[in-house]
Amino acid sequence: MEGGGRPTNGSAIASLVLGIAGLVVFPLLAPPALVFGYRAKREIRERNEGGDGLATAGIVLGWIGMALLALLVLALVLFILFDLAVPP
Repeated sequence: MEGGGRPTNGSAIASLVLGIAGLVVFPLLAPPALVFGYRAKREIRERNEGGDGLATAGIVLGWIGMALLALLVLALVLFILFDLAVPP
């Protein structure tokens, strides 16, 4: 921290990193992005820290990742159901 500004909340950084990774690499990282994001919002309010925008971005990316994860699970279930319903 240079210049005497408020320190950036670590959970906010983690939320953003997990949110990005949840979209790009592995969708199962979306739920932890949400957990860290909401925890960061609370900690930022209580401790007067910086990083509110990072936490918000992590939460938004986490919810987008959750939607993609839900679509992935739905596609998998439909694939299994239709694969089993079609006779060989």
